[in-house]
Amino acid sequence: MPPLWLPLLLSAVPLFEGRYAIPLAILWGLPAPLAYLLCTCVNLAVIPAVLLGMGTVVPPLRRRWRWVGTLFRLMTRRRLRRRHFAALFTFVALPLPGTGAYTGTALAFLLGMRDGRTVATLALGVITANALTALTAGGLSWLL
Repeated sequence: MPPLWLPLLLSAVPLFEGRYAIPLAILWGLPAPLAYLLCTCVNLAVIPAVLLGMGTVVPPLRRRWRWVGTLFRLMTRRRLRRRHFAALFTFVALPLPGTGAYTGTALAFLLGMRDGRTVATLALGVITANALTALTAGGLSWLL
């Protein structure tokens, strides 16, 4: 069995996250509930880190290139914001490649969603996606 820190490290890697770290941890002999708990905790820690990081990177880009500012204004129109939370939850909760905490948080930032409801929506999506992954991988691990 590989060391315990390896699934934790893998669940912090963008586009890898819990979707692949949980099945690998189960394959390496970690119990499914423990793999779920550890990888989900690391995955949840990504959300505020990415929001803070984008908050420092994107504003200079908006000042430098006008098209970035125009894109932000178009994406944050009031009428488009009505269903953002349900769409964001669905996007993050589906355990598909490229739909995890990193891309969901970046998408939320680009849509101008930076309040507590956004963090809660992203966290709920990560918890749901990792639970689906753990249930699927844990349920199928007896075949391996």
